[in-house]
Amino acid sequence: MRSSEQSLRMDLASILGAEPTTAPGPELMVRVDAGQLPSLAERLCQEADGVFADLFGVDARGQGGGLELHIVFAMDQMGMWLHLVAPVQAEVPYYPSLASSLPAVDWYEREAWDEVGIEPRGHPALARLRLPPDWPEAVRPLSSSFPWNTEVPRNRQVARPELVAAPPGVVDYPLGPVRSGVVESAHYGLRTAGEELVDVRLQPFYKHRGVEKMAEGLPVIYLPLLAERISGTSAFAHSLALCQALEAAAGVEVPTRARYLRTILAELERIYNHLGYQADLCQATGLAVGQAQLDILKERVLRLNAGVAGHRYLFGMNVAGGLARDPDPDALEAVRRTAWEVRLELKSLEPMLWGSSSHLDRLDGTGILTPVDAKAHGAVGPIGRASGVDRDLRRDHPYAAYAEAGFEVPVYQAGDAMSRAKVRMAELHQSLRIVEQLLDEVPSGPVRVALGELPAGATGLGWVESPRGEAVHWVLVGERGALSRYRVRPASFANAQVFPMAVPGRNILTDFPIIEQSFGLSFAGCDR
Repeated sequence: MRSSEQSLRMDLASILGAEPTTAPGPELMVRVDAGQLPSLAERLCQEADGVFADLFGVDARGQGGGLELHIVFAMDQMGMWLHLVAPVQAEVPYYPSLASSLPAVDWYEREAWDEVGIEPRGHPALARLRLPPDWPEAVRPLSSSFPWNTEVPRNRQVARPELVAAPPGVVDYPLGPVRSGVVESAHYGLRTAGEELVDVRLQPFYKHRGVEKMAEGLPVIYLPLLAERISGTSAFAHSLALCQALEAAAGVEVPTRARYLRTILAELERIYNHLGYQADLCQATGLAVGQAQLDILKERVLRLNAGVAGHRYLFGMNVAGGLARDPDPDALEAVRRTAWEVRLELKSLEPMLWGSSSHLDRLDGTGILTPVDAKAHGAVGPIGRASGVDRDLRRDHPYAAYAEAGFEVPVYQAGDAMSRAKVRMAELHQSLRIVEQLLDEVPSGPVRVALGELPAGATGLGWVESPRGEAVHWVLVGERGALSRYRVRPASFANAQVFPMAVPGRNILTDFPIIEQSFGLSFAGCDR
């Protein structure tokens, strides 16, 4: 064990009051007192290099348990996940808010209050987050007493709170939630002084479908189908994270061939996402020729996916225990050929893209998310890496076959739209590198093992570096092998929270479409 890792384990043991050696895998669950949470969280981040990953509530009263608050930290340098579980009194469900010392938990605490009713006492701006304004105050959709098909009486006279009226000389500019094209539903309250953007209010959650609630009681065979629909363009990543959580709960090891093929398919998903991102960014800056060229490449990869998996967006490939089918040799050869063709096309297209002054002028210095804000508020994936956050779960917490692949993690410091575009372009090249490496090393053998019935009370954590960044899934098994709690924290939920910080400053109103596109948020994923 490296001396730095040993030191961190000693720090962690000191913070928790016990040596963390009892975990059967990379997830260590520790029960703590709710009153200790603020000091524990602060010490974990400052003394043990912990990175906040998730906070959520669990109502296990229907299973003979109680109310619990769960907080997950990624201990990157130790290669493990620390999962704190704090029981909360059902009669007076509250805990001291962590938001003052850990700003990243803001939305998470409000969400847990919305859905389970656990109040973060002392939260600086406690208000409803996901539920619509006409939702009854006492109805908590993730409580054990709330069936998924309950009809909730709604008071349609209750309106969403409006912003305080703008001062003289400042104009409120509403945008959304219904917009043209294929832009997802979200409402922006933009505030301008002349052309300058001085403030923005983001209101997502128009696409909330209750995915976590729908999973309760579902047989395992249906769960990957549900996970794929969290965000269609990250379908493979989310179903992979869920399957890995189920496999952890069952204590099942996936065949080596399945691990390699899962990695290749995950990178194909990243490749078409990053090509589409660059195309959409060209559309935002008015670079129509670049958009067309990149969209052609994206379409080529989507057609490849259809040939390999039977679905352009790789639906139906992941199952708990491995893959639903084994791609034939011709399909894998098509992957190799397409990767080479995309690399060749980018060799000529990329210099033209970065040589277009009209494109670069619109990106340079636009929508800056500072490294301080990105780290403090939990930005993940390309958004975080464009603002100096040197984290990637494929490297820091390897899963599937990423430990066997050699690749680099591009990190930029400027935090502007240019950096976000360059991170994704660099990641695109790394994804092609990973695919080409692993195609040469895919072993023979089966691609699936039987999962078996999940034992009641078992839990499992699954994680992926989706095209938009870190996504974390957690499952709690109930009776007869069905889930009693499913928790999903997608990348866009973390990044939507930091998005408003990149808008005010020296940006003007016509910069907003570029800032929005440079973040590349999935509101379906954020809202789930």
